[in-house]
Amino acid sequence: MNPAIADELRAHDEALRARGLDVWIGAEPTFTDARSLDRWWLTDAEGGDKLERARALAGELAARLGRGAAVEEAPGRRFAGEKAPRFALAVHFQRGDAPALLTVTPDPGVVEVNSAPAPDLGTFHRESLVTFAAAAACGLSPERFRYNGRVADSGGGGQLTLGGPTPLTSPFFRHPSLLPRLVRYCANHPALSYAFAGECVGSASQGPRPDEGVRERFEELHVALDRLEARGSRVEPRELWETLAPLLVDASGNSHRAELNVEKLWNPWLPGRGELGVVELRSLRMPRTADRLAAVAALFRAVAARLVAAPYVEPLPEWGATLHDLVALPALLDQDLRAVLADLDAHGLGPGPGVRALLHDPPEPLAQLALGDAILAITPAAEFWPLLGDVASQERASARLVDASSERVELCVTAPRGGDPGRLGAAGFEVPLLALEDGYRHLAAVRFRAFTPRPGLHPALSPTDPLVVTWARDGGVREVALHAWIPGGGVYDGLPASAEEARRRRRERVRISPAPPRLLRPAPGTRGVTLDLRRLEALGPGAALVPGPSPREPGPGMGLPGDSP
Repeated sequence: MNPAIADELRAHDEALRARGLDVWIGAEPTFTDARSLDRWWLTDAEGGDKLERARALAGELAARLGRGAAVEEAPGRRFAGEKAPRFALAVHFQRGDAPALLTVTPDPGVVEVNSAPAPDLGTFHRESLVTFAAAAACGLSPERFRYNGRVADSGGGGQLTLGGPTPLTSPFFRHPSLLPRLVRYCANHPALSYAFAGECVGSASQGPRPDEGVRERFEELHVALDRLEARGSRVEPRELWETLAPLLVDASGNSHRAELNVEKLWNPWLPGRGELGVVELRSLRMPRTADRLAAVAALFRAVAARLVAAPYVEPLPEWGATLHDLVALPALLDQDLRAVLADLDAHGLGPGPGVRALLHDPPEPLAQLALGDAILAITPAAEFWPLLGDVASQERASARLVDASSERVELCVTAPRGGDPGRLGAAGFEVPLLALEDGYRHLAAVRFRAFTPRPGLHPALSPTDPLVVTWARDGGVREVALHAWIPGGGVYDGLPASAEEARRRRRERVRISPAPPRLLRPAPGTRGVTLDLRRLEALGPGAALVPGPSPREPGPGMGLPGDSP
């Protein structure tokens, strides 16, 4: 336990208690066998040793929670297309003088711990530490490393829930304006949608935003929010649920897969668990540590408290194409997260410095280099993968197929105010730069195909491997080759055994070298900030050339074994 983090979380609890705000929080951390390539630790919900490992995890949890904690079999859920209910293990334990139960259940590729909702962050943090320690003792991990060193979370997400001590004392019912305000707030602050999300974001993800779905449905959401807010405290639980449940859904109309999932708010058609007064936050990846899980929980709990304490009437924004093209880039998400924290500070609900440091955890740059007094950082950026085929037909499967072959990187040049950022090229094309309002940073993004998927889209489109980025400034030229695999080819000796080994593999895939001035092709028809090399490849060599540096020809593409979507 980090004592400083624990102290900050307790201080935040005291701030909410002083205001008479009662917001309980729960979590569904997911863990995997990071060294296994068996399908039940990649895509399948059950099979192999998963039940055995889940029993071991439940036993460890019971031993660490103490005070007569015990494990028993529980009724499992049966999903469409599955022959029998999935297993479920219940762990009964005492929290103080009260008995509020957790369960260990399977999900595709992971086991999931459905924690008991906690009345405060201090309790939530302590029990999260127990959960992570129990998982580690069973050889289960919140993250996994791919062959090439890339880091991914467990694959099952790290959802949080907000509610109250009982369904009818939920803050969403005691303060009926809270949920409409939360919808507006998340829509206006994309950092809450993407800064803590996993690899799969957008309409095909497990937690799409309302403006990533059907256009007509988003327009109706404006009407719904206006009417709920106009009725104020007269809104009853069922009316709140009936108004928003048809609109907070994914592209196929599934209310379970939504950024703000109200499936268990007041749903009379979900026996036993539909009328709990809770809202689930689904656009969250599984965090690496219990401290980070608690920090993210503190952020969303503080947002909920801020929305109870003061009105929020900003209209739903019309981001359009800029949502995915520009706003979801790491530099802009970090800027937006700072705006959220400043808003919380203004209402006396901002978290402490240790929690803030855990929240400001941007992606590790793939490469960083300097030319004169300027710095270029190349960083992984959120990419929006499409579902394959008909959306509704995939609802019957335990996992949905997306084309995950495209990747996106952010190119950010930081130069003195008013200074020249230089010129950037990618795969021989000029990359346009956008000057940010701070006067120091200049931003661009590049999308490219990283591997050939089977199945997938665009069967004749070859990967861009390596992606070669050039930077010319003040008479100097640098070339950065970003390889998907071992430069020059070869085979990795199994999965990385540690975080350090994964880091070494990531670093060896990046080659930075001086380069002579050459030529760049213009990128005709480019819109927004992201340069899509997949489209420009079709232009062929006939495009006009302009003076500037040019990279060497990219080498042959290579897929990533074991990294199927």
